[in-house]
Amino acid sequence: MNPLSPLIFFFGKGLFRHALLLVGLSIIAWYINNEGIGWGGYIQWISLIMLSTIIIWRAGDFFSSAATYIQNKHEIPQSIKAAVIDAVASSFPEFCVAIIAVIMLGRAEVGISSIVGSALYNVLVIPAAAGLVATSPMIISREVVWRDNIFYFGVVILLGVMLWQFPNEWGAGVALLFLLAYIGYIVLLHRDFKKSRNQETHEIITNEVAEDEEEILELKSEKKAWMWILLMMFVMGGASHLLVESSLSLGDMLGIDGVIMGFVVIAAGTSVPDTALSVISAKKGQYDAAVSNVFGSNIFDICVCLSIPILLALTMSGEPTNIDLPQTELVWSLIGATLLAIYFFWSNNYTLTKVKAGMMGILYLLIILISFTF
Repeated sequence: MNPLSPLIFFFGKGLFRHALLLVGLSIIAWYINNEGIGWGGYIQWISLIMLSTIIIWRAGDFFSSAATYIQNKHEIPQSIKAAVIDAVASSFPEFCVAIIAVIMLGRAEVGISSIVGSALYNVLVIPAAAGLVATSPMIISREVVWRDNIFYFGVVILLGVMLWQFPNEWGAGVALLFLLAYIGYIVLLHRDFKKSRNQETHEIITNEVAEDEEEILELKSEKKAWMWILLMMFVMGGASHLLVESSLSLGDMLGIDGVIMGFVVIAAGTSVPDTALSVISAKKGQYDAAVSNVFGSNIFDICVCLSIPILLALTMSGEPTNIDLPQTELVWSLIGATLLAIYFFWSNNYTLTKVKAGMMGILYLLIILISFTF
């Protein structure tokens, strides 16, 4: 048996070559850097950032495939699956980044900026990408706009209020508020789930769509599906650690603050699974799934990925988590982008055209450029 077979299976033949190239490039760059040639460090960290992003992407694919098996097993409607199961699957890298930033590095502001940046990426870039690849203008259901989108906006406002009221440290009170907000979201989804079970036609359509999906794993038992989910959690955790360390090291070399590196580089790297899931859904015409995944993922990012690390740090040290985030403009840019996204999804009878999708992509680039001046 070829010892590289597991890696080829994980990456796929095409991506395996790229991953191998990035590993070789990072090793050569590391050697050059150790010989005193400074530019080798830039290549080393950039290569590792790209490699960790690819690993997160592929692990997210396997995670999603296992989650889809569980969805089909329990007949969970597509919109609920996209807003919860896919959101958890694609947001696990953000959770790992927050754990690393809060507990291992003691820099909670890097975790916060990464989640804010990821939320901004999700709300602007992913709908833009989905809208541009969709075969027709994306008509989004009222339920997604007024349930997921509005609830997400409320969560963003909650984040802004917490940073305003508690700018220096967050303790159990802040963490529990975020968790209560997420529980409220789950209760709302459960209510809609019970309604959908009474709609037999909807269930049939959902199952037909699920059967058409091409999964990269052939699973025959729920036990194996959960095993793959747990394994991919470890893989994404390791890749997220590599992404954080490489991004911060690159930022140090470039003279860019870790908060901005989190907002731009780490956020984009951890959002790759979200992009892949939504683009695939858009190509298949599953527009609700493409969009609801964005908001479900963002709600999970803010409510769970920020609260759990704070509670863990409090349990371990007995002290609240210190916060040092002077770049509050990042949060205001997220609030403004969210309001714009709500308008774009609502206008033209809940239709996202390619023109509006392009405008969202351009706005993201402008915010990123401006963020380097904060």
